[in-house]
Amino acid sequence: RSDDLIRDVGALLDPATLEVLGRRVESASTVHTSTVDSEGRACAISASTGYGSGVVPPGTGVFLNNCLGEHELNKRGLHAWQVGERLPSNMAPTLAHAPDGSILAVGSPGADRITTAILQILVNFLNLEMTLEEAIAHPRLHVERVDGRTVVAYEPGLPVDELGVECRAFDSISMFFGGVGAALRRRGDRFTAASDPRREGGTALHIPDTAT
Repeated sequence: RSDDLIRDVGALLDPATLEVLGRRVESASTVHTSTVDSEGRACAISASTGYGSGVVPPGTGVFLNNCLGEHELNKRGLHAWQVGERLPSNMAPTLAHAPDGSILAVGSPGADRITTAILQILVNFLNLEMTLEEAIAHPRLHVERVDGRTVVAYEPGLPVDELGVECRAFDSISMFFGGVGAALRRRGDRFTAASDPRREGGTALHIPDTAT
């Protein structure tokens, strides 16, 4: 009933309630997790609630998002999608397999910088032969459209300003360029995991108890 809804919303706006809720809020950003194991399995998951829908399907514990897709990917408008049509997304959890059995799981938050972040990580790691940590920490750039102009945003250490294009220089590495998380299993069960210094990520190794 509308009276019940008004009462419930009013309770949420109570200053004491807002103070408690505010202390619970952590990051509203997209999150990514990469995992590999000794059996050659890998999983890369990116998830975002957008601004949130306030809906949790019973029994799941999963907050549904309110995303109709990113604006830059929806040229027809956010309300033009048909029922059952898959929405485009910038999120790009990625798995890469090598002939020797090595497997890499990688992904990132960062809106439209996700794909450029992952591309640069893969080039750094696979083509330039950086370590996984070096590939993620290396300075990044992102080409964007601003008011009809092409602008290259970049971090210190890249000679982008020498290219003669319009640039937006950052003073230091920035979460603007994503927050890549990656996990790698090489042949012989050699494991590596790395998180991005641009955001608050982390790595962990789980060793199962084989004695039980």
